[in-house]
Amino acid sequence: MTRPRPDLERLLADLDQLATFSEPDTPGCTRRFPSAAYRAGRDWLQQRFADAGLAPAIDAAGNLVGRRAGRLPLPPILIGSHSDTVYGGGRFDGALGVLAALEVVRALDDAGIALDHPVWVVDFLAEEANDFGVSCVGSRGLTAGLPAEWLAARAHGGDVAAALRAMGGDPGALAAPLLAPGALHAALEVHIEQGPVLEAGGMRLGAVSGIVAIRRATLTLRGRPDHAGTAPMALRHDALAAAAECVLAAEQAARDEPGSVATVGRLTVAPNQSNVVPGSVELFLEVRSLDADQIERIWQRVMAQTRAAAAQRGVSLGIGTQTEAAATRPPAWLLELVEDACRAVDPATQRLVSGAGHDMMHLAQVTAAAMIFVPCRDGRSHCPDEYATPEDCGRGARALLEAVLRLDAHGVA
Repeated sequence: MTRPRPDLERLLADLDQLATFSEPDTPGCTRRFPSAAYRAGRDWLQQRFADAGLAPAIDAAGNLVGRRAGRLPLPPILIGSHSDTVYGGGRFDGALGVLAALEVVRALDDAGIALDHPVWVVDFLAEEANDFGVSCVGSRGLTAGLPAEWLAARAHGGDVAAALRAMGGDPGALAAPLLAPGALHAALEVHIEQGPVLEAGGMRLGAVSGIVAIRRATLTLRGRPDHAGTAPMALRHDALAAAAECVLAAEQAARDEPGSVATVGRLTVAPNQSNVVPGSVELFLEVRSLDADQIERIWQRVMAQTRAAAAQRGVSLGIGTQTEAAATRPPAWLLELVEDACRAVDPATQRLVSGAGHDMMHLAQVTAAAMIFVPCRDGRSHCPDEYATPEDCGRGARALLEAVLRLDAHGVA
């Protein structure tokens, strides 16, 4: 048997081409759900899947799935990631995982290798947090279904259901999960680390031992807009001042709980005029930790302080769409298998925890799921400066291929 090996030049060319699909007049790579640039990039991906001999289709949750047949009637091995980005994102977050997965099946074909298990290459829909206040839409739909309040969440004059239909999905089919437990053999994802641990330690590959839990919500503070020159300080109902206390409360609460992080990364202020007291503020709060109890403590503390700050100023507080993803850890056998596959490529491989959320944390609800990390320069991600070296991209694809080969042999008599 010819030992399969990913074609690095082909992988890099695909990364370069996918990066050309970006929303006009935005920095870096911007492919937000459900923009025209995102749809165009997925059309290109679908053609690349077809060119590789996969059978591409869009499922009801809007995931692009390319299927490679196996020799036996066994559950598929799922590999992939996402092709959407944040505003002003980079070329590697998500894209590397989708295209490395595609390169794995092409390498198997080049070497003439038929696996016992089918392989699914997946581009999950809308992994990134977006203006609708939801994230991991495709992987959640696949493994848990989507609740009605998610589908009704609105932004830019439309709702999630309409955006999902625009991406080829069927919101009416998502009252229940699309995948049942046991339907997959396992799921794997290659991703840039999005942090500095690998680079700081001189490591080229990491086997992910856990993914933190994430709780997010949209908070709306409503006060009263007044003239900034004539409204006395004691009579103001300043929504932004109350929001500022929420931001500081989140920062301090997380600092008091080592191992956690809390962030308010977006504020929408109205009327947003220099000479008007802010009348309303919408903000997005998120808390992350491997410890669910820690998240709950932080959340309750921030909510209590925000309510007090709002009441002191005569400002109302509303809580909109709230989402929660549980912390996940791969089963011991799969973590060991992935670590061994990575060490076949780089003996210095180490285990590490992911502080970022990923589609695999949702796949873990129905199957054994694991991740492989490659370093990114200065640990930076979600910005135009995001960068992974060609060599590290190649190592990630090789490690994924090694893991797929091991998974194919695992549990087969």
